[in-house]
Amino acid sequence: MATIDIADGGVRVRFSSWERLAVWRDEVVVPSSAIKAVELVEEPVRRTRGGRAGVLISGVLKVGYWGLGTGMRQLVSARRGVPGLRIEIDRAVAGLPFDEVLVSAPNAADLVGVLV
Repeated sequence: MATIDIADGGVRVRFSSWERLAVWRDEVVVPSSAIKAVELVEEPVRRTRGGRAGVLISGVLKVGYWGLGTGMRQLVSARRGVPGLRIEIDRAVAGLPFDEVLVSAPNAADLVGVLV
């Protein structure tokens, strides 16, 4: 499962070794200046949309990139039964190839409180 840290003026998401195969990176760092919105998501598996490049176990697990063909790309690591954190990003400021990060984290409610 991916881990989320708040450090050095931003949010760092580190991916597990097998998740790295689906997201093509070890970690992503979103600078606080690029964060447009933060939201607690109770069922993050249901919040993806559009085409995908990644791992899907229907209703259970989604890891990879979603939103292909929709104009809104999401970097996703979501699991059923684990709340998630949705971070909307200003792509131009962050220099990242996606508009949202959607990650399951047992402490998502605490993280939202810190980021808002």
